[in-house]
Amino acid sequence: MAFRQALYEAYYVKRPEVPIEVAGRLMPGVDRGGVDASDRLKAAVPPPPAPAAAPYRPQQQERNVAAPATAPPPMGASAAEQFEVTDAATQVVFRFPRPVSVTNGRTLALPIIDRQVPAQRLALYQADTAPRNPLAAIRLTNDGESGLPAGLITLYERDKAGYVAYVGDARLSGFPVGETRLLAYALDEKIVIEREQTQADRIATGTIAQGALKLSRVVRQTVTYRVRGPAREPRQLVVVQRRLPGWTLVKPELRSDGKGGVELSEGNYRITFQLPGGDQTQTFEVVQEQTQQQELRLVDGAADQIRVYAQAREFDAKTRESLTKVLQLQAGVADAQRKVTQADSERQQIVQEQARLRDNLARVPANSDLQRRYLATLDKQETELEAIAKRRTEAEKAVETTRDALRAYVAGLG
Repeated sequence: MAFRQALYEAYYVKRPEVPIEVAGRLMPGVDRGGVDASDRLKAAVPPPPAPAAAPYRPQQQERNVAAPATAPPPMGASAAEQFEVTDAATQVVFRFPRPVSVTNGRTLALPIIDRQVPAQRLALYQADTAPRNPLAAIRLTNDGESGLPAGLITLYERDKAGYVAYVGDARLSGFPVGETRLLAYALDEKIVIEREQTQADRIATGTIAQGALKLSRVVRQTVTYRVRGPAREPRQLVVVQRRLPGWTLVKPELRSDGKGGVELSEGNYRITFQLPGGDQTQTFEVVQEQTQQQELRLVDGAADQIRVYAQAREFDAKTRESLTKVLQLQAGVADAQRKVTQADSERQQIVQEQARLRDNLARVPANSDLQRRYLATLDKQETELEAIAKRRTEAEKAVETTRDALRAYVAGLG
């Protein structure tokens, strides 16, 4: 065997392509405020004005947020001080006291607000937006004299050395005086969250009335959050959990003093947890329950289902004994019904056999031994059919008797 190999040709190995790591597109919902979940009927009480925020320090949770300043407008006046603010019922109007001219093709920005605003850094977890990491967010409190209109907010952060860096944009809804807003502006990759949802149900109570077993079942949905917090700093975590209509939040427990850390906002719970820092994993549970009412008619209810309830320790002894007696009476009805079914089956077999014999009789010679044998068999089967009909009538009577006994017993319960 002889081979030839091209030693001087270039051979290339196809390498898999690895994309550049870039941040994905986040689109969190716009916060429009919320009310304390401990009292849904009352409007949210405005938080007390916070003290003026100190300059940002990494070890603090408070930070300063101010509208970005621009060059002052012409005439050397401070626009932020001279704007007239009208806080009407449906809108906020800012009026500058004099006309402003802008050269054709140029743009001009007029700062209408320039002041310190109370702000708190937190992590906002929205599973629909980012399932693994929470959003870096701030909680703003409007402690000013007028509301603020909706719009976009650009956030900057100052480091220890005094350098300012852009950290993200956020969307602000209409911001009345005394309310708070959560503004999400980036992904907080220092926190990792694993979310698991389970559901279970249990029997709560049961009573027998009007021929039926009326029972209450408690359905419980548990959402477990396993959170690994930042290694070197504490953080406040706000979890947005969908509120199930008709369900009750049982964990974390709502406090009557309104300090339970649970808010309601547009059909969602906003639940606050504290992360102490130290790169440790914590587990939080959010549990909602619903009580469901069920009714089972005992006369024609499934025996397997009644048997389960007859053994349920959630019911009192008298109810369990009554259900056991219902099972015994149902067994009597079922046994009588089986005898009716058995009689029908036997009759059907004989009828089919008679059809075969009559068909054979038409083909055999008259007065032959085989004809006489077929006739004798038919005569015997007719006797059997009469006995079966009698047994079936007795079985039907037994069905009615046992069923009447079951109805009478069930009617006397409760």
